[in-house]
Amino acid sequence: MERPTLDKFPQRVLAQIDIQTAFIVSRLIVAAERLEVFRALHGKRLTADAIGRSLGIHPRYLQPFLNSLVSLGLLRKQGDAYSNTPFAEKYFVKQRSIHWTRQFSNECVESFAALTVLEEVLTSGRSHRAILGLKEPGYVERMQRDPCEAEDFTQMLFHLHQGDAQALADCLDLSAHRAVLDVGGGSGVMSIVLAKKNPHLRACILDIAPVCAVAARNVRRARLSRRVTTLAGDIRKALPAGYDAVLLCDVGVVPTQLLKNAWRCLPPGGVLILVDRYLSDDGTRPLDRLVAHFTGASFGLATRSDMVQALKSCGFRAVKARNFYQDVWCITGAKPRA
Repeated sequence: MERPTLDKFPQRVLAQIDIQTAFIVSRLIVAAERLEVFRALHGKRLTADAIGRSLGIHPRYLQPFLNSLVSLGLLRKQGDAYSNTPFAEKYFVKQRSIHWTRQFSNECVESFAALTVLEEVLTSGRSHRAILGLKEPGYVERMQRDPCEAEDFTQMLFHLHQGDAQALADCLDLSAHRAVLDVGGGSGVMSIVLAKKNPHLRACILDIAPVCAVAARNVRRARLSRRVTTLAGDIRKALPAGYDAVLLCDVGVVPTQLLKNAWRCLPPGGVLILVDRYLSDDGTRPLDRLVAHFTGASFGLATRSDMVQALKSCGFRAVKARNFYQDVWCITGAKPRA
């Protein structure tokens, strides 16, 4: 998925945005996504009144809101009628599934709330949730309490990881392996692409039950149900045996106990594969992962060297780190045969 970074906006738009107004501008765009303005106008031209009635936008703010989106180059205005620009069609409709639109825009709103107390976070060392008195539900609790969020979150990641999944399948040699355990495999995107690339390979997606249900549907659509299965379970506990490759994708800072569990379940000669956007060794990149640390992102921060050393400390050998797609890295380690 190609991201709508600022360099893709028209220069005349960028010339009007400074550091402080960028905060407001981004929030307006998030509001447009949450209200599904761009989807309502997909292939259509509607009057302001029609948009307001359809999306429930109050007349007091309707036209200033829509006209702001026109000024940003996201909408086109002809008389009293509005339509999407090609830019909006490309980046906010065609390249984003409805699951992405709903889940990511909701996460953005949570980030804006976190930033309202950033100074206190920085000076107190407390999280924004603690300062605001918010309960901090874990991943498992969130997915189990709301099937709609489980669907949106899981399918957002399915959409997001298409590019790196294909790149991983192209660069990772699994010819000597027969079965991969995709720990915390979520949508199944990695298992599906790896299975397509390697016809001899079986895969099992291990995640919590609501997420496995979503993954199973993705597997069926890919016509891979005979070779790719799902297993509901807790990745914090002992991992099942019977796999000669263990994959941990987009898990962030992998706990030492999880690495040890992977070691125990693998046979001699088995391989552990970590895939993530780890920090550079000097800790200064990638920028979006660093700044997300201040909005409550749960993945934690670890450098590539940190994870390489973590694998070695658990007994893995021939540990290698490879940048295989954009800023995504693959770190592999083998369990010795002797």
